[in-house]
Amino acid sequence: MEDIEEVEKDMKPRLIGETWRKYPTDTSKQKAIYGLFECQYCGKEFETQVNDIKSGNIRSCGCLVGKNMTHGLTYNKFYKTWKGMRGRCINPKDKAYKNYGGRGITVCEEWMDVTNFVAWAEATHPNIEGVSLDRIDNDAGYSPENCRWADATTQAINQRMMKNNTSGYVGVGFNKSKGRWEASLKLNNIYKYIGRFKTIEEAVQARDNYIIENKLPHKLSTLNTGL
Repeated sequence: MEDIEEVEKDMKPRLIGETWRKYPTDTSKQKAIYGLFECQYCGKEFETQVNDIKSGNIRSCGCLVGKNMTHGLTYNKFYKTWKGMRGRCINPKDKAYKNYGGRGITVCEEWMDVTNFVAWAEATHPNIEGVSLDRIDNDAGYSPENCRWADATTQAINQRMMKNNTSGYVGVGFNKSKGRWEASLKLNNIYKYIGRFKTIEEAVQARDNYIIENKLPHKLSTLNTGL
């Protein structure tokens, strides 16, 4: 089990708006800098002094009691999944944000509350190793209707077409330096290179043949496009 300090080391409230100056109390003679922050434990927005966040005097919106969260889910096995899901969708500083929040992937209002997500996860998780949260429609957000638990192979089948794809086919792209079309696919988180071809049709057919010959569960490009 992770130490609580390790779990919380990057959990400072996140500034989500402009800062402003105001007097902390009616009798204060000097203004302090305030900001609107989002609690990284429960998602609630709250106002407080910036210096209190920087110094670590305030670590949450008030939902922490000592070192425990009021919802009691810090150590739940699905808490890290929830935190990662929210981070890549709402935090521009998250390294995965550009592929999620940056392209419009959101977390439904229900799952912004960690207790709701954990309840769903505990009711649906198959209790086997090697599965993770997966969106059925890669262009839709995280919600009970669009999520499941899937292994790496299933998620590879659900691979979306890359933004820079120029062929219109998943797993087929043009290599400018070689002047050839290349075919590949992803299996168990590893990209399998299939080969280079003179025409896009040859590359698409080669990828489909590889899927058929190796009895892989990936979708056939020809079936998707009518080639």
